[in-house]
Amino acid sequence: METCFCWVSLWMVNVLFRIVSAEPASPPHYTIHRTQVSFDQAMEECSPGVVTTLATEHEVNNILGLIYKSVSPLNQNKFTFWIGLRKVKNECVDPMLPLRGFKWTEDGSNESQVSRWIEEPKDTCTTILCAVLQGELNESRPTVWGLVPVSCKKSYHFICKLREPLTGTLKPYKPATTQVESTTPEPKPVECWSLVQVEIRCLGRPAVWRLLDNSPANFTTICDPCEDGFQKESSGECVDIDECGGSPAPCRSTCLNTAGSYRCTCSDETGNHHDEDSLLCTDTTITGDNSLLSGVLFPVLVAVAALVVLMVLVAVIVKCSLMRRAKKKEEKMAMKTKDNKNSFETANEKVAI
Repeated sequence: METCFCWVSLWMVNVLFRIVSAEPASPPHYTIHRTQVSFDQAMEECSPGVVTTLATEHEVNNILGLIYKSVSPLNQNKFTFWIGLRKVKNECVDPMLPLRGFKWTEDGSNESQVSRWIEEPKDTCTTILCAVLQGELNESRPTVWGLVPVSCKKSYHFICKLREPLTGTLKPYKPATTQVESTTPEPKPVECWSLVQVEIRCLGRPAVWRLLDNSPANFTTICDPCEDGFQKESSGECVDIDECGGSPAPCRSTCLNTAGSYRCTCSDETGNHHDEDSLLCTDTTITGDNSLLSGVLFPVLVAVAALVVLMVLVAVIVKCSLMRRAKKKEEKMAMKTKDNKNSFETANEKVAI
């Protein structure tokens, strides 16, 4: 907590000093760089300036004119450049806003007199997106142009916006190399009351503390806890917790992760999703259970029936065998009795003679 208060004090002193000693801003200068780099590398290479904005009609005209003068000699009919427009991870795309929820990295504003999107950003609240300026050239000037949302990790040419005169005091442009990270200031941790460490680094001129995504660190909110269903990362952003990835699973059927929460659903025969507690899900569960029960009982019943039939056949065969044996025994006894009777009569006849 003391660390946070310390940084807040330094930040407030720096802001007050800049306000007191501020001078009228000089007109911006724009420079085109044809080396293809990622968005973060473009921001680093443009320092102490910024990746250009397109906030006013006058600025758009200046940028398009500069592109025509710089690109047309190369006999290229298409162009793509990074501009300083980004949507952070914990903010959502809003199709009702001119910049669709994106903000200028120069000052964090979302104001724009000109907003022309060639491709609309997809709805998302959990993905970092940046924007490029794309267009085509004809013999006179750029004809078709507009903004396109892309991944910030892709590589494109970029345009820098500088507020200072182009003199030797400015940092010269150097192509991006594999050692760019070695020149990046080492992040410093800020320990919040929740024991979560947020990493910041000092960049730009005048130097300001920035988060890992290069956005200015707001020390009045950097330690604020996240809403339910979110957790703070070292970058200072609140990211969604994937409740469906835990064990045990929170749902009986299908778990659908949502921003800050989750939803338990099931699918009917047509593939439509319904809440797990709905009657459709209950019917599906019962039907599934009945099908499972039927699948198990049918073979059992067949086996029992076959066993009963086999036992009846065995009983009938045994009974018939016993009956045959008894009948043969009776026949033998009858024949023996008859033989004895005949022998007795023969003996009597001999005595009488």
